[in-house]
Amino acid sequence: MFLLSGVTGLLGGGAAAAGGAAAAGGAAAAGGGLSISGILQGLATVGGIVASIAAGNAEAQRMELAAQDAEAEKGFETVQSVDRKRSLLKSAAEAVGEQDVAYAASGVDLSFGSALQARKNVYREADVGLNTDSGTTMSRLSRLTERAAAYRSMAKNAKAMGLLQGFTSGFSGFASMFGRY
Repeated sequence: MFLLSGVTGLLGGGAAAAGGAAAAGGAAAAGGGLSISGILQGLATVGGIVASIAAGNAEAQRMELAAQDAEAEKGFETVQSVDRKRSLLKSAAEAVGEQDVAYAASGVDLSFGSALQARKNVYREADVGLNTDSGTTMSRLSRLTERAAAYRSMAKNAKAMGLLQGFTSGFSGFASMFGRY
């Protein structure tokens, strides 16, 4: 009331305007008009809504980045699998070469018998190793895909919860503000 009368006095309203402002201020106070605390509460409520939504969006963005990291790991896992398989094949070739040299040095024919069986055993072990690695790689890739999907789901939920929390706190703040009047 004093603020309103001071403003009208500065604007040249004189005593009549000040008296009218005092009457209007009294009527507003009696009728529950706007007050500084009401305006501040409204601003705080809007700020809370914005902050809740922003927090939900930030969490959603963090989860989306985690999903992208999980997807990016799939390429790295594939490269590691190729490297492991290459290493297994190299080891098998070295083992066969060493066995062939040993059998040839002892004068044994490499095309049949124990020399041929030893070579088959090395290839069988390499095949088992390659199949095991393929299964492991497929399992890891599948887990990374599931992890990315879970992160994306959490991002969607975080965004929705930010909106819900913002609107809920906004509704509660505005209801409390209007409940006073």
